Amino acid sequence: MRALIWTLLIFGLAVGFTLAGKFDPGYAVLVYPPYRIELSLTLLVVIFLALVVVGDLFARLADITLNLPKRVRAYRLQQRQEQGQKALLAAMEHFLAQRYADAETAANLALSLEANPELATKIATLAAEKH
Repeated sequence: MRALIWTLLIFGLAVGFTLAGKFDPGYAVLVYPPYRIELSLTLLVVIFLALVVVGDLFARLADITLNLPKRVRAYRLQQRQEQGQKALLAAMEHFLAQRYADAETAANLALSLEANPELATKIATLAAEKH
């Protein structure tokens, strides 16, 4: 529904702009000696709007490019936290299933990934005692 409204709005603006340009007798003269450019006012408005759109796209691209290292850092931190939580969950599962060697290994991995270090240390210690 939203796409339909936007499409109708864009087509309506295009029709309105075309009708306004058809009946507009105005001209714009750009003079930069020794050059002189004469444009219809409609074409000047179209060129100006195109420059605004291109400028906006360039600004967005620059923003994405400049913030890319921060986004990559955040993504890697999130991945590391997820791996730590998975290792901690695996350690608890192995401990409760009485597979103490696997529980100790998984708890040490969770500890190295800094996922809840108190719990990981406790599981690793208990698993090492029972192993």
